[in-house]
Amino acid sequence: MAVFRVEKNSNYTTMCNYHLRDQNLSLKAKGLLSLFLSLPDAWHYSIRGIVAISKEGVDSVNSTLRELEECGYLIRSQKRLENGRMGEIEYVIYEMPDGADPDADFPGTGSPYTENPDTVLSDPENPREINKDKTSTERTNTEINKKRESKRPVRHRYGQYQNVLLSDEEMEKLMNEFPNDYQNRIERLSEYMASTGKIYKNHLATMRSWAKRDSQKSQENKTYDHGNYQFAAGESL
Repeated sequence: MAVFRVEKNSNYTTMCNYHLRDQNLSLKAKGLLSLFLSLPDAWHYSIRGIVAISKEGVDSVNSTLRELEECGYLIRSQKRLENGRMGEIEYVIYEMPDGADPDADFPGTGSPYTENPDTVLSDPENPREINKDKTSTERTNTEINKKRESKRPVRHRYGQYQNVLLSDEEMEKLMNEFPNDYQNRIERLSEYMASTGKIYKNHLATMRSWAKRDSQKSQENKTYDHGNYQFAAGESL
């Protein structure tokens, strides 16, 4: 069967293909997890949000989320607000279950068996030629995927609620960009996620986004101050 591929110069997602090979997942669960991994870092995960961008209804999305949860790709927890009421559900999404082997060899992912093989007898003196280019490309892609998995940084938990995840490199960048209040920014994000149940794919990117938004609001809120336009006797504007 011929496969026609789109040239991927832009608007595509790079993701681990572990879940695509996992035979414990249904096609629907693989599709939903792939959707999660393609969404922006600051996207607000909620059942209503998922339903809004898909064809499935609430019941279908709920059943698929339960499947991902049972297979270890999703952890859901509900935080309690300060007034004692239950808050929104927090979603933690993983590319692969905890403890999974990224180099696992799943059965059935190689060349498929066909019931009607070629009927032409092979010439023992001229065996079929092996496509070396294709084999080389597949090997290269496998090596690249292995390197990506091995280089995936370990993220540590920060904040009062231990829900802000940052790698050592991300923490260093945060401290350099906000040397005077980086800890306050961590606590702000930690408290917000704990009280609302919202989650974000990249917490450093979220804090940067909030800082940019705060700066824009600060500029917009600047008002006229008569004192800025006063001058002493003898001075000229």
